[in-house]
Amino acid sequence: MTVSSQKTIKSANGDGSNVTFPYDFKIFAAGDLTVILRSATGTETVQELTTHYSVTNVGVDTGGNVVFETAPAVGVTVVNRRNILQTQLTDYTANDPFPAESHEDALDRLTFIAQQQQEELDRSFKVSRTNTITSAEFTEAAADRALKSLGFDSSGDLTTIADFLPAGGDSAQFTYSTTTTDADPGSGFIRFNHATLSSSAIAYVDDNEINGTDVSAWVQSFDDVSGNDTNRGRIRMSKSNTLDTWAVWKVSGAATDASGYTKLVLTYIDSAGTFANNDKVFLSFVASGEDGAIPGYFYKFATSTTDGDPGAGVLRFNHATYANVTEIYIDDADSNGGATQADTATWGASTSTIKGYLHIVDINDSSTYARFKITAAVDDESGYNKITVVHLASNNTFSADDELSVHFTSVGLKGDTGSTGSQGIQGPSGDMTSFTVAGSSGSNQTITNSNTLTIAAGEGITTTGGATDTVTIAGEDATVSNKGIASFVTADFTVSSGEVSLQGVVVKTSDINTFTKAQIPSTFSATLNSVSGVLNFDTFQNFIVILSAGANTFANPTTEDGNVGQTGVIIFIQRASGNASSLSFADPTDYETAGSAGIALSTEVNDYDVVPYIIKANNSILLGTPQLNFG
Repeated sequence: MTVSSQKTIKSANGDGSNVTFPYDFKIFAAGDLTVILRSATGTETVQELTTHYSVTNVGVDTGGNVVFETAPAVGVTVVNRRNILQTQLTDYTANDPFPAESHEDALDRLTFIAQQQQEELDRSFKVSRTNTITSAEFTEAAADRALKSLGFDSSGDLTTIADFLPAGGDSAQFTYSTTTTDADPGSGFIRFNHATLSSSAIAYVDDNEINGTDVSAWVQSFDDVSGNDTNRGRIRMSKSNTLDTWAVWKVSGAATDASGYTKLVLTYIDSAGTFANNDKVFLSFVASGEDGAIPGYFYKFATSTTDGDPGAGVLRFNHATYANVTEIYIDDADSNGGATQADTATWGASTSTIKGYLHIVDINDSSTYARFKITAAVDDESGYNKITVVHLASNNTFSADDELSVHFTSVGLKGDTGSTGSQGIQGPSGDMTSFTVAGSSGSNQTITNSNTLTIAAGEGITTTGGATDTVTIAGEDATVSNKGIASFVTADFTVSSGEVSLQGVVVKTSDINTFTKAQIPSTFSATLNSVSGVLNFDTFQNFIVILSAGANTFANPTTEDGNVGQTGVIIFIQRASGNASSLSFADPTDYETAGSAGIALSTEVNDYDVVPYIIKANNSILLGTPQLNFG
């Protein structure tokens, strides 16, 4: 036969019920087929002839079927591939006839083998037909190529290039030394300051890795992360020939460039397996991210509760139980060396009862925190500040040297005192068994038949004892220095039910001209003789204005704003000369009269008029018609 087809593989998917799967190429025997089941995850399982399947149409040019004993499951791919043994089975006898069919089968067999090999070559990595690679061979012995990768050298030729590397981060290979001395460990070596890796806090790394390459700049870059000083990154040391032996530390301090080697400050995290002296190891490094903007200052915690300087970059409480903490002692500098005293001293500066709030949280564990309110001014001590606090909330407790973020939130300043409320109703006076009235003071009291009343002598009161034990209260004229009981002409006042009322003629003209500021009640203006004057409505409600002979002008007040609704009186008094020529207002928009009728005042000597007013609106004072005229 002629061989026109190049097919060597036939694939189909199982459905859990179908057991028949075709192949569409010629085979010479049932064993010339390799039947493979490929799972959905890529696992390949070679099936056994007669055990798992049988084959039909052996020798047929168009192929036949593979019939399974059990139907392949859903998701399984059935792969039927031709796999003829690379043997020569045709034997030609000398001088015998030359059988064409046998010769053709032998040629077909060779063609099928060539097709199989081509299919395998098609699945192989190959260089292009124009590639100039000079060698596809490498001669390393088994021990030299163990756990190394196949690659290309600087010339592009195949070679083994590196030991098996662990995943993650940049790596370099070293030889491990069990020596713990602080010194150059030797070319290509690494050692630690303790024989037990979990207790190791310093690594000594040679400037060169195992192949002589200088990696000192790379090792010294392990501390380049800023801000996150105690977790600058992680180093992992793993054994070259296995990933089951490893140790991990975090870089927790600065890298020191020593003579021929670098010292790394470490904090142990975890490990597995055991390292032996002269083990080949890989050292890999992954840097931490830069610190984000954590609010507040960085400090370390001290468990001591003593009142004193806790030390550079340290704070502590005055009690181990956070609910009982009343003072916090915080150093004048944070853990980064920054001066903080000037700022922390202001945390108690508010005029409010609560000065502010402190939130202290473990940087590496946000679930551990303590919150306080500041209740007093901060005390500036020697090298530290003392903060008076009240505990608000906390969770868990800080351990020694825990890294903390200390965040302060201020409160606003205390506001102005609000206006006084209205006075409440006075309760009734209690019964008194005795009561003394002094001349300069007194109080309203209820005197009953069983009480004793004693009137003591004092300012304005004279007591005189006689044969009948009579007390006489003598009046005195009131003066600036004497505010006792004044005596008046009977015609000047009327006493009715304990009240004093003003009669028609109550103030003598001779008294008007001798009034002083101190003689005018507090509800009256203290400004007299107000020629071209300004009335102060913020301070006073009622006013006495003495008019001069000639022009009298009222300037606009600036104090009526905010007093809308206020009422009172203005008493206008003519001087002894009388005949005030005019009374005018600087701006009629402030002082107004009904219908702009103006005000007609008396012009006789010593006459006085009482004019009511009301502050109607800002910049609007309405004057009424004179209500009383005393001539």
